[in-house]
Amino acid sequence: MVDFVFPRRIVYNESLPRALETLLGDKGVKHVLVVTDGKVAAMSWFKEAVEHVASLGVEVCIFDGVTPEPEFDVGDAIASEARRCRAEAIVAVGGGSVIDAAKAGFVKFVRPDADLEGLAPFNYLGLEDSGIVLVAVPTTSGTGSDASYGIVLTKRVNGGREKIAVGSYEVVPYASILDPSITLGMPERLTVGTAVDALAHSVEAIASTNANPLSDALAAKAAEIVFRRLPEVVNDPGNYDARAEMHIAATMAGMAFTNSGLGLAHAIAHPLGARLGTHHGATVGMVLPHVVRFNESRSDYARRKYWELKLLLESLLGLEERGSLADHIEELYARVGQPTRVRELAGIERERYLTLADEVAEAAFRDPELAFNPVMPTMEDVKTLLYNMY
Repeated sequence: MVDFVFPRRIVYNESLPRALETLLGDKGVKHVLVVTDGKVAAMSWFKEAVEHVASLGVEVCIFDGVTPEPEFDVGDAIASEARRCRAEAIVAVGGGSVIDAAKAGFVKFVRPDADLEGLAPFNYLGLEDSGIVLVAVPTTSGTGSDASYGIVLTKRVNGGREKIAVGSYEVVPYASILDPSITLGMPERLTVGTAVDALAHSVEAIASTNANPLSDALAAKAAEIVFRRLPEVVNDPGNYDARAEMHIAATMAGMAFTNSGLGLAHAIAHPLGARLGTHHGATVGMVLPHVVRFNESRSDYARRKYWELKLLLESLLGLEERGSLADHIEELYARVGQPTRVRELAGIERERYLTLADEVAEAAFRDPELAFNPVMPTMEDVKTLLYNMY
């Protein structure tokens, strides 16, 4: 059985101030906590949105202390601020780290007794019964956190940092506001990194052991948009139509993997990125073609699912026929400047990387996304993959 979960409302191609006015007004919200980071809080469009909401008679509190790769204690900090301002809604404005932090704060606000590290999709928390509204406003086009049940936070382990993926279907935001105009200023590196994150979500969702016709449809269309629109956005950053499609493709990919699961590429990328200090999207994007080739070499099911997506892309986009979906992925990467090797991504020396690789392999087996991979690898398989992607 698949129990499909999506945001209740998705507001697309509407300005952020107007979208917030409608959503908060419909819910009768008079006290709102906006969760963001320092960079977004300084943006003129953010200030305009906050001022517009405040002009409607809504008390607006701002928590702008989210840092990249936040740790678990951010949940308590946000919850404390939500109590102080008597929040009836929590609005997350930012990338994946901000939205995940807001989800953690939402959980701890409603359920102070909840163990964030122990969150699991089918454990009932009663969050919806609280009446607190969670709204996500993604400022990048890739993480899919605005439509997903996942929360990825960082924990200090043995003197290092490890990304921990947890989740609950109750933290899928009530609403996602997709205003493409706020993505127009994204730097190229961030544009590419977040876009290949969306592509990885799509490709892994399609070959997941829990894939289904609904998740397949969302993932395939999202992948097609990334292949078609990402080169356009890189060549013309101000292309509003291309940015708009990339923005909704990221949410579609998030909806797909929330209802299918991911796989080995994410299981590897979570610990690898934490140890290398690299952007998650760029990291999982780098890992993706290596995992595609591994899966299709071991699984008829994975080979068939990848082949179907390959044929779809070749048919719709006029791509030249290739022997593997991974070939198309790597050709796209060459066009947009996405690394395909660890040495290109992080500039780490081989000897140091090989030492880290063994730690990453062990951590990958603790990642819950591994359960959805079409092939259950051995420890040696994962180590070999990591060695070969240097």
